[in-house]
Amino acid sequence: MLRPTFFHLTLLFFLLQSALVMAQNKPTGNKAWLKEYNDYREYDDIYVVKKVRIPCRSYETFITDKSGRKLTPAYRDIGDFAEGVAEFVPMELSPEGHGLHGFIDKRGKVVIEPKYTSTDRFRDGKTWVIYPSGKHYGLSYIDLTGKEIYRIPIQHYADDYLIKDSDIDFLCNQDTKEDVLWWIKRPMDFFTLNFNFSRFIEKEIKASKFIYHFKYQGKFGIIDKNMMLKVPVSLNDIDPEYKYSGQGMERVQYGDKYGYISPSTGDLIVPFEYTDTRKPTNGLFWVKKNGKWGCIDKTGKLHIQHLYDEATGFTAENRSAVAIDGKFGHIDKSGKVRTPLKYDFASYYNHGISMIRIDDKYGYMDTTGHFITGIIYDEALPFDHLTTTVERSWLRFELSLDGKEKFAGFSYKLNAVFIIFGVFIFIWLNNLLYQRVLKKRLAKVPKK
Repeated sequence: MLRPTFFHLTLLFFLLQSALVMAQNKPTGNKAWLKEYNDYREYDDIYVVKKVRIPCRSYETFITDKSGRKLTPAYRDIGDFAEGVAEFVPMELSPEGHGLHGFIDKRGKVVIEPKYTSTDRFRDGKTWVIYPSGKHYGLSYIDLTGKEIYRIPIQHYADDYLIKDSDIDFLCNQDTKEDVLWWIKRPMDFFTLNFNFSRFIEKEIKASKFIYHFKYQGKFGIIDKNMMLKVPVSLNDIDPEYKYSGQGMERVQYGDKYGYISPSTGDLIVPFEYTDTRKPTNGLFWVKKNGKWGCIDKTGKLHIQHLYDEATGFTAENRSAVAIDGKFGHIDKSGKVRTPLKYDFASYYNHGISMIRIDDKYGYMDTTGHFITGIIYDEALPFDHLTTTVERSWLRFELSLDGKEKFAGFSYKLNAVFIIFGVFIFIWLNNLLYQRVLKKRLAKVPKK
């Protein structure tokens, strides 16, 4: 279901976090050795300590035991411990000059190699990681061993999250507070791949039955109940009301193209390849590509080639009306032509009957190709009910499924003629009566 806009962790939040770290109390008593460090954090029997030589430029971070013995080499930064591990950034930067992010345990052992552009603390046995992926930055979720749980198919969002459009920012002396930003309006509005939610919304997401749609800065994203982002904040439209969706697929739009996701998992089933789509009928979706309609099934597999200029949904008769170069006929769900494409118009089948037009006349055909009427009608409607209405020779008939006519009155055109004729007669008679009355009045006027 669609929810209101949510908030990113803002730069102000980061600054407040930094201020809290720097404001920690200095040690006393038998922890005097901590005085040589600018700040520290205590975790049971270890400390994370930091020595700042030149603010924002030269600093070192270590894990030590209770006596101050160093358990790690110097790192640029070590983050908060969660679920037994902490994010860390070594002194050596990437070739692009950015921090490399990994995880260590409380003994200082590297459990996940530092190779990511950005990451976060672990929650519920997983965290997200950001890394270069071709022209984009990609995002995956990993477990505590570093194994990839899920990777967003970032390659399908060709115009978003490009490396060339990004900024990488981190707080002074706090390299683990590093993130990749795509600015919308400087200085405060930005997109991130790692969308963050408030605790209240997080509870709501986890309580949802399947996936959760959300909106930010006019774009939509999708996250599952396990708090894993399945679609980044880049969609132009979604279809939670199922106007165009069905068969276990939900239509989503990216730019001017449509694809389909699983409404239960949020996974992208059909990439963004189609310029138009229609609601599925009898298990098949009509989808438009390169100006032509074809059919896919609920797995995204192409069943009917993109051949047709026009197409209707498949009805219970296993028929769809299709057209190529202005000529209509019918095909079945296998794509086999069941009515030759030679008519000026052919309607969908209903109650086993299709309406056919040749030149300016209409008739009706059954599923075998047999005409139950001649091509004789000036006006006609499909069999949306057990009977339909037709007109010929200015007369209107009710037509049954066996092609029998029952007189239903004059055509609407003829009725209109009668009305117009009646109006003229009325005006003529009214004018004639008026002239007679006027003559009588004039005859009674005395002559001078």
